[in-house]
Amino acid sequence: MEEKITKKTKIIILCLVLILTVFLITFDFKNTPRVWVDEGIFTNTAENLAYNGKWGLQVDPGVSYRLGAQLTTNYPVIFPVAISFNLFGTGIWQARLPMIIYMFLFLVFSYLFVKKRYGFYPAILSILLLSSFAPFYGNGRPVQGEIPGLTFLVLGLLLLLYLEEASFEDKRLAIFSGISLGLAAATKSLYLLLLVVIVPATMFFWARKTKNKRNIFLLLIAFFLPVLFWFVINFPTPDLMAKFIPTIIQQAGNNGASSLSNTSLSLTETVSVNLVRFVTESTPILFLILFVSVIFIFFKRYFKNNIFDFSISECIICLFIILNWLGYLLGTGWYRYFFPAHILLYLLFPAAVMMFISAFKNETLKKITTSIIVVLVLFQLYHLVFLSDTSLVVSRPRNVELAKVLSTIPSSKKVLFYNTTEAIVFLKGNNYSQYLTLQDLFEAGDKNSMHDTSYDFILTENRAEYLSIFSTCYVKKEVVKYLFVQRIPNCKE
Repeated sequence: MEEKITKKTKIIILCLVLILTVFLITFDFKNTPRVWVDEGIFTNTAENLAYNGKWGLQVDPGVSYRLGAQLTTNYPVIFPVAISFNLFGTGIWQARLPMIIYMFLFLVFSYLFVKKRYGFYPAILSILLLSSFAPFYGNGRPVQGEIPGLTFLVLGLLLLLYLEEASFEDKRLAIFSGISLGLAAATKSLYLLLLVVIVPATMFFWARKTKNKRNIFLLLIAFFLPVLFWFVINFPTPDLMAKFIPTIIQQAGNNGASSLSNTSLSLTETVSVNLVRFVTESTPILFLILFVSVIFIFFKRYFKNNIFDFSISECIICLFIILNWLGYLLGTGWYRYFFPAHILLYLLFPAAVMMFISAFKNETLKKITTSIIVVLVLFQLYHLVFLSDTSLVVSRPRNVELAKVLSTIPSSKKVLFYNTTEAIVFLKGNNYSQYLTLQDLFEAGDKNSMHDTSYDFILTENRAEYLSIFSTCYVKKEVVKYLFVQRIPNCKE
């Protein structure tokens, strides 16, 4: 099938897909999706690093709060965002610019990986599935670790394919593959939990058939270096180190089963509730169909023949998907906790379908089966454009309205952000304080700071109980879901 089209036609197809993906990635990325608390934590950490050289949340000018293991997205994201702030100033597009680059690189590395392993057609179909999948934008554009971590993961797996092809004789490939996989682990706590188990286990298993075992150990050493750096910058004190294990265990359960429907569920009940989602809700159903198809076809193709025809990279992907899914079943039930597994399935699904239809002799049956992928792409594209949270036709005013009121505040004025850390990125300057508490996981700043009359502006949640706090010396107005308060100059209580 690969031989039926010319190289020129392949280039044209690739260019058209490239244009489509660039348009979809960059379309209204400043406003879609709207900012939210997790993104605010990461952008605030990057801003504090850029302007104050401190690792943590700014709670007062010159004062920081270290999150330790609670900082679930780490330096492979924070550093590029801090650099962007230094180069271009503070703002939402400056914060999300590195994320846009990561999204594009992820698609490039994914294309190269699938093309290298399976061929041109599966690679193009994988990119179309990825770029038409709405959660790719909802989880990719904001400053968070899902897509950056997957970018380093796929790059590491691509280099690992070349290393395996070279019979593990290339030291440079071993080092760079290990570093890239290590950066993937260091990007997000979920990836750290999975890859620190998966990568060493897989490499030791494959070492049995590898003559040059030294390069496998070299890869593992390179893998753990970025992880070691992650540990050093996040746990500089004994107090933070003491919290490391409890926090990691907590994150392994996606903050615990109790957050499911705000009820206290047993482990069995939590797993049952989450399993039901995979037969009653559209996104989990799609995941289950892809997952079962890939596992069944790969098992039939590889494990019934020679297991070592199954590449190390494929093994790491499959183990990551399985463990990510199992971890999701134990946790809160939010879709984004199995989003990485869903995304990685798109690297394997087109190839699995083509492996399946290669056994067909009837050409019509082959075309009908192949059209399943095309129909899925079209369905996803329709959902992305018209129905999703990142729809191209729906206006989302939150980011625009926040920028309108915050970006014009003079840097000489004192500003308080009370449980509104996501809005700080719109403020020009760093003359601000904040209080933030998150699901009883941590508390940063002064809880009673709203009673401090020295602040010129306060942005907080629009809650009725907050209105009585402010005297007649304050002008109050609603800004999207927030309460924006301005002190009247020279007003006496």
